[in-house]
Amino acid sequence: MAFKPSRKKKRMIANYEINLMPFMDLCCVIVTVLLASTKFVEVAHLEYATPSVYETGAGGGGAGNEGGVINELLELRVNVTYDALEVSIFNATSGENFSSFTRRPDGTYDFEALRRRLVDVKQSVVGPPISQQQRQNPQTGQMEMSEQYRFADGDQIRISAEGDIPLQTLVKLLDTCREYRDDAGIFHPLFPSPALGQIQ
Repeated sequence: MAFKPSRKKKRMIANYEINLMPFMDLCCVIVTVLLASTKFVEVAHLEYATPSVYETGAGGGGAGNEGGVINELLELRVNVTYDALEVSIFNATSGENFSSFTRRPDGTYDFEALRRRLVDVKQSVVGPPISQQQRQNPQTGQMEMSEQYRFADGDQIRISAEGDIPLQTLVKLLDTCREYRDDAGIFHPLFPSPALGQIQ
């Protein structure tokens, strides 16, 4: 019995050449569209100088209530103890120039009360700047405009803490002292030049 020859043996295998050009064109268009529509990550940059370190017992200061004297010193200090935040101006240890904010019942420091006290000192004691002066920043070497107050240290604050106060507490304190927001929601500088020390 004869069988019919198979057609598979006679079929010629066609060699097709793959055309990748349309796919490559599509990829180029997609990459361009994605890059154009992508919002790149914006990194917030905060201009903030590293706090300097000072000797706790050094520096004496002059109090006084005479306005317009640039050599007068405010001597604003914040002491972070285990029990409270203490704020003093003119090196006062009691009276109206000294405030103490004890810890809350949950054990946290009352940074809001501290901020209100610092804003009060800034507005009622330091007052607005009396002039602006261009000076060279010793850390960056660039010329910057700086505001001059009736006190030579009108934008400075000295922070002293017990030896084992947590670092996060000091960071929160530095943020509290740096700026404040008014009733209109506008930020204003408070005391942006801190100096750190340790309570002896």
